[in-house]
Amino acid sequence: MNTNILVAIAVVALLAGPVEYYSVAEASAPAAHTLSFNQLGFLDHIDHIVYVVMENHAYDNYFGTYCQTKSVDCPNTSPGIPAGTCVPYNVSLPNGPCIKPWNYTAQNWSLKTLLPHSYKSSEASWNYGAMDGFYQAEGSGLDPFGHYNGTTAPIYWDLAQEYALSDNFFSSVLSYSLPNHWHIVAGQAPQVIIVNGTLGSPAVPANLTIANDKTYLGQANNTRSIEDLLLRSKVSWTYYDYTLGTYASAINIKLNAAKNLITSTGVAYNPWNPQAAKAESYNASFVQHFAVNTQFYSDARNGTLPNLSWVIPAAQDSDHAPQNSTLAQTWLASIVNAVETSPDWNTTALYITWDDFGGFYDNVAPPSFYGQQLAFRVPLIVISPYTRAGAITNTMGFFESVLRLMEWRFHLGCLTVLDCNAPLPIYGFNWNQTARAPMLFPTNFSKATYPFNPKWDQGTKIPEGTYVPPANYTYFPDGELPDID
Repeated sequence: MNTNILVAIAVVALLAGPVEYYSVAEASAPAAHTLSFNQLGFLDHIDHIVYVVMENHAYDNYFGTYCQTKSVDCPNTSPGIPAGTCVPYNVSLPNGPCIKPWNYTAQNWSLKTLLPHSYKSSEASWNYGAMDGFYQAEGSGLDPFGHYNGTTAPIYWDLAQEYALSDNFFSSVLSYSLPNHWHIVAGQAPQVIIVNGTLGSPAVPANLTIANDKTYLGQANNTRSIEDLLLRSKVSWTYYDYTLGTYASAINIKLNAAKNLITSTGVAYNPWNPQAAKAESYNASFVQHFAVNTQFYSDARNGTLPNLSWVIPAAQDSDHAPQNSTLAQTWLASIVNAVETSPDWNTTALYITWDDFGGFYDNVAPPSFYGQQLAFRVPLIVISPYTRAGAITNTMGFFESVLRLMEWRFHLGCLTVLDCNAPLPIYGFNWNQTARAPMLFPTNFSKATYPFNPKWDQGTKIPEGTYVPPANYTYFPDGELPDID
């Protein structure tokens, strides 16, 4: 494939003009009298927003049985999976044989197969809000209906116990990772990727054509994202995933001519870094803002976190089935520990979510918002020195809510009808409380327990600015497994 031709196509598309978006000029700071106490508190206390995006788990899959009744460990409750839930094998026989959601029991539970979570399987599972099409859509037996608990996901439950959890937070697109990652940074996504499936991967050759990949580059270059709002601002930002090389290399496609199959592609087609598909990202104004994810540890340790951070795990730590969830839980603990022991801790809010449902069952029908049919619920955990322990919120939000929070906090304007109007995810905070001291979470899964034991490490305290993660989290990208959807 002639990469010069692809570069030319992308540049022509870029010059052709942007797709429709809602342009909002650089916003000035809102008048104090128009803000709620909660909004004022966020503006006064938070200078750094860290957004960690994990992979492919619905809310019920991790928290469907979390804090359903009040207790010492659950000052607030979530309805979770309703008692008596039984999902039909066949949507045409709603009163026929059905499957009850069930608890995973092995502590190191790991699926052996990849559950379908494309546009087709998402729409069929959703079934126009009936939430009863999972068995037929997934074709994965009982796996989609299994869920974790405090034994199999102790670190996630500990984070929720010690900080805040939203049980009404939705992914944005009934499709896989790439369009949802676009919504995370742009409030919109190139249309070709939503229905046509994964681009640039030999795993699903039936969905791949060179024409689709070319169309994607053109649409991606015409899609405004938050980097466009940040261009002329003084806001510091870093996308912690991998460094960018040249655009020609990024859009390169290698073919097996004999079989007419795509065998490999450059990073422009990466499903977790959508802005890598934009030619502008490789210019001097932007390329410096894309860093290897291990740099996050040193930036946190040095007290040099940017105002805005996106932190993307390597594939083996991403929580993407069939990767072992214990690896994702301990990696996430290392990121939380890095933030908590950073000199920037007292001015940081950390948001953690999962980018799509991954094929797992959820019982809540997603709403629509300004004409956009939202997708399945995913967990959202909110961590800061001012977060109330055990807070659970039912306030509706979705991926554009965190995007809107970033735009609103730093007066960037907004991009589309979705992020311009998204509800701000400012909940679980107590701005009157003294900043909470850090509490470390175990990065050795065998030491993790729920309820959380703050003395799991015998009370060892790590001085501010000295946290070093386990060595197995420091070899990205050389040890990275291939990105998957």
